[in-house]
Amino acid sequence: MTINKKIFAILMILFSVIGVSADNGINSPYSRYGLGILSDQSLGINRQMGGLGYALRSHRFINVQNPASFSEADTLTMLFEAGFSMQNVNFKEGNKRINARNASFDYIAIQFRICKNLGLSAGFLPYSNVGYSFSTTSSPGTNEVHSETYSGEGGIYQPYIGLGWKPFSWFAVGAMGSYIYGDITHQVISEFTNSTNRSKVYNATIKNYKVDFGMQFMAKLAAKHHLTIGATYSLGHNLNADATLTSTTSGASEKKDISGGFRLPHTFGGGLAYKYNDRWTVGVDYTYQQWNSSTFFDGKSSNADDRISVGTDRSKISLGAEYSPNEISKNLFKMMSYRAGVHYAQPYTKINGKAGCDEYGVSAGVSIPFYNNNNSYSHATLHISGQFIHLEPRSAGMITENYLRINIGITFNESWFMKLRVR
Repeated sequence: MTINKKIFAILMILFSVIGVSADNGINSPYSRYGLGILSDQSLGINRQMGGLGYALRSHRFINVQNPASFSEADTLTMLFEAGFSMQNVNFKEGNKRINARNASFDYIAIQFRICKNLGLSAGFLPYSNVGYSFSTTSSPGTNEVHSETYSGEGGIYQPYIGLGWKPFSWFAVGAMGSYIYGDITHQVISEFTNSTNRSKVYNATIKNYKVDFGMQFMAKLAAKHHLTIGATYSLGHNLNADATLTSTTSGASEKKDISGGFRLPHTFGGGLAYKYNDRWTVGVDYTYQQWNSSTFFDGKSSNADDRISVGTDRSKISLGAEYSPNEISKNLFKMMSYRAGVHYAQPYTKINGKAGCDEYGVSAGVSIPFYNNNNSYSHATLHISGQFIHLEPRSAGMITENYLRINIGITFNESWFMKLRVR
């Protein structure tokens, strides 16, 4: 068995175990708001570099953050990448602390060249995740105890297909279309010692589309100096989700339809990547999302319990760096790529009329190549990275979250399109 097949078999076993035993990788009360916790829409090397990606392009990896990069697909090979993550999250509220562990299968993607300067990529990504369970207890009166239990689950998922075209040596464009789908459920159960218990269950089913566009400008500044500028745009529109709210009091239920909720934001992204001697790369990305016109429940409802406004625009900045000593060296440590990055993101949701949590993150990782002894054109690359993410509330009385996350991905580079010469 070749090295590639061994690695593939091991990863399939790991993915199977995680798929059976793990949830969607989220356990956060903040996923109760908006569309849940947003995925960073990135693959292995992007996660190593703090989410950097708008100006990155390479024939060795897939970059879904800018579809223009698909045009860099290699002539002879097809790329296949899959990844999963494991995390420990620490919740802090006052002097109280609690830990939770999660794991999830994150993404799968392929990329290959259709013809000269035209590449295609397809795959499956998460868009957002919902997962939480917590309760509160109060004493509104003598001999009266009131408890509320909040729980939620589900998520939105994104199978995609995209094209990247490089009409000139210095310019590339791309487009990516996705099918957005998923189910989200939120439940609130109110229990009283001497009063009637009641509950509310909110269900939403989403089936719609998402469209992303990208471009990249490549410039050779000097013999060993290259600069790439990238820009992206994601179309914002109403998702028109099928949503219902079921209220139950004393065993009697009332169900009503809710309209007008859920909207994808207009999203703008831009970035720079500077490469020196094909070994050093540094870059910066900026993302702006217009969430201010989005609502979760019906924005026209007079009942505040039936409405949560997303209501605040979101900015994110990422900084990243890469060092790849020598791709064709026989020394494993010189063949490995070393990456690190940081990011900061603002909240996109409001909680009780106030902005949520600022997000700070730092990441680092390595990519380790494994070559097939029988075919030097086919190899696998193992991506391993660690992330520390801190969610800092903007308002007092909210929960602080700290994430320690391990990301593992594998890229198979197979020479499917090589013409064999028979002698």
